[in-house]
Amino acid sequence: MSHEFEELWTQYLEGELDEAGFASLQNLLASDSDLLVRAGDLYEEHRLLGFALQPFDDEQFVQDAVSIVENDGQQFIGNVISELSREPKAFAGGTESRATQSDPAANAVRPFQKRNWQQSFLAVAVAASILFGALAWFLADRANEPGGRGSIAESINGVPVPVRYIATVLLEDNCNWGSSNSPAEGQRLSLRTLDLKSGLAVIRFDGGAELVMSGEASLRLRSAGSAELLLGDVVVRAEQGAEGFVLTTPTSEVIDLGTEFAVKVNRVGDTEVHVLDGEVSYRPIDAANELAKILQAGEGIAIDRSGLPRAVPMDSPRFQEFIRRVNPRSRSDLLAAYEGFNYSPGILPLEQSTVGIGWKGPWRKRMPSEQIQPDTDSSPDHFEIVQGQMNVSWPVPGGRLGALKLSGGGVYYVRPLKKAIELDREGVTFLSLMLRETKRPSNRRDHKERLRLTLRSSGDYYGEVISFGHGPRYRPTVQTGAGVWQSSPQTLPAEQTTLWIGKIVSHKEGDDEVYFRVYGEEDVLEYAEPSIWHVVTREVDLKAHLDLVLLSSEGTTDRIVDELRIGPTWRSVAPILEKEQ
Repeated sequence: MSHEFEELWTQYLEGELDEAGFASLQNLLASDSDLLVRAGDLYEEHRLLGFALQPFDDEQFVQDAVSIVENDGQQFIGNVISELSREPKAFAGGTESRATQSDPAANAVRPFQKRNWQQSFLAVAVAASILFGALAWFLADRANEPGGRGSIAESINGVPVPVRYIATVLLEDNCNWGSSNSPAEGQRLSLRTLDLKSGLAVIRFDGGAELVMSGEASLRLRSAGSAELLLGDVVVRAEQGAEGFVLTTPTSEVIDLGTEFAVKVNRVGDTEVHVLDGEVSYRPIDAANELAKILQAGEGIAIDRSGLPRAVPMDSPRFQEFIRRVNPRSRSDLLAAYEGFNYSPGILPLEQSTVGIGWKGPWRKRMPSEQIQPDTDSSPDHFEIVQGQMNVSWPVPGGRLGALKLSGGGVYYVRPLKKAIELDREGVTFLSLMLRETKRPSNRRDHKERLRLTLRSSGDYYGEVISFGHGPRYRPTVQTGAGVWQSSPQTLPAEQTTLWIGKIVSHKEGDDEVYFRVYGEEDVLEYAEPSIWHVVTREVDLKAHLDLVLLSSEGTTDRIVDELRIGPTWRSVAPILEKEQ
């Protein structure tokens, strides 16, 4: 699929396509019917990915998917066919081309009218693809428990077997793991056993439950909603929406009923269950036919190898108490790159923009070969540095010591990284950027406001990319190579300071994962990454080495940006309020 079509179709979906681009899109679709099918696929991805990895009710989701995608998809395709069937216009000083005005034959046979039956067939096919693709995607994804889409990392008799990612490491504190393949903060976890020798780790399952393991502990991850404790102490917190988490031990099965509970397993397999809040059901592991019994908050029970239960006093710290003891702190020492724009107020030539860490050179304008799309560029040869123009509610110096003002127009600045983000290997990268728009235009369609933080490759500038930002509708958006982009249905808060945080999980084989979340001035940042992101990608497989950072601002609005951070963990890029001990 051509780069021209990717850009034109993206602009069309975002409502940013002008008349000249509209005419070009008409001609492309008229000349290649495969592009119309691909356009429907891209629309399907955009429309459905708003549901990705967000809490929902299974039955209600199916009903909503059928209703929304069927109606909206058919209406959308119909609108596209109808609108693109208009006469293409050639613009020169705002007038139609001479052929259109004077030649009756030019109006008699139009590309889209000539292929009307083909369009109708394609429209139905695309609409059906959207509907049934949505349901197939949903059902296939749910069949093997909720979780991340697989990476191909193993094979059986030469046949690749997808690995299901079912959990995430939220926090790691002084951990000593028994395996050389030790997990790290932010890492996605598949079916495996975690052998902790010492320290503390917090795991979030994709089903919503969170588990803290401390000291010596062995935990086998079974699915997005279940695990097996072989040894040690854990505390599970399953808040609303995460009920039903199952934890088995050598002697018992414990099912969460919307609660917080602790489980201890000693070396001979004896189990203790302590209910800290809510209630749980339990039964001996070898008594599947027995009715489960209920434990209430404040109750504890021990089950030995013989399966005999006995009451014990409740004796376990709460989940939040473990976090308080650790007191998670910022890890800015891990930053791979940092730009704080800490210059004196005023005009700064680009060649002098050399501060920060992790950069291969100063900021620069786009080179001619990088100006294909868009082909206009009003970037000045200098930075305008300002101070005190951000309302910063997070514990960072952003906006106070210096910030970059991006004036209205098409402004694009590039800075090379010392170390590329390599998407062809296993890795986790977090990014953050603080910004403020000075004024939000009332007529968004006319002004076409857009702001993006994009990662590109110096070896293939217009190849695979990862871009975080917003379009004229001010919705959080992620774009990943090949014209694939996904947006959130939420609208960014107007005329206030926001904090953007992105996460990239790259896999050597299989799908990568990209996450994006925008925080407003009233939002609180926790010690670890959120359970719900505004955008979560699906079916993205990238192999590029991204070593260029591109800041782009388009429209009439002046914007203030600051505190650009790139690091391996949430705590390396997120401003965390550290509590006194």
